[in-house]
Amino acid sequence: MIEIKGVSRSFGKKEVLKDVSFTINKREITCLVGENGSGKTTLMNLLMKLLPNDSGEFLIDGQAIRFQDFNRISYIPDQIIVLKHMTIQQALDFMATYYTSFNPKRADEMIEFFHLNRHDQIGRLSKGNIAKVNLLLGLSLDTDYVIMDEPFSGIDILTREEIASVFTSKIIEGRGVLISTHEINDIEMLIDKVVMLKDGHVVNEFYPESVRFEEGHSIVDKMREVYR
Repeated sequence: MIEIKGVSRSFGKKEVLKDVSFTINKREITCLVGENGSGKTTLMNLLMKLLPNDSGEFLIDGQAIRFQDFNRISYIPDQIIVLKHMTIQQALDFMATYYTSFNPKRADEMIEFFHLNRHDQIGRLSKGNIAKVNLLLGLSLDTDYVIMDEPFSGIDILTREEIASVFTSKIIEGRGVLISTHEINDIEMLIDKVVMLKDGHVVNEFYPESVRFEEGHSIVDKMREVYR
């Protein structure tokens, strides 16, 4: 389990995150929901130590996250991180060089899953296929947790459906996932837990299945209650 405990972060006089706490559990998909500027990406960058937090802590299995623990966590940002003049195979070779957790068999399975050509140059791909390559690179690592920032951003509905199918495949099975997305409808029935951010605070945390059963409300219904 990853625990986020009392995390705060300011940029100048603007407090972006204020005492944020929740958990990311293995074998669960946790969706981080919030309006633009609510601190979702900042929180993910803090978790991955790409930014320093002002206060609070991040724990994995009860211990403070250390550098070596990032072999257990994949981070898939909203923009692809490899150079676009690379071919897909060159990008995979890059991952294999820098990450001991790289799994070439899983990479091969995902290339087939997404119908990608490993010899294609990334910069010449459609936006949807670049999004698939971004997922390919992150999910080819044998990790316990996957952090995804807006994996559906700016891509067409058919590609979104194809990417959403990853969440019901063995590629994700057994892992803990934290995902931020505005495209709730694409994965609503796959989400195990929702954490809602507003003005830097966690304002609601719930299990959608329970809310649907007890209140007859969807995730989008709960979003309307909080953000309108």
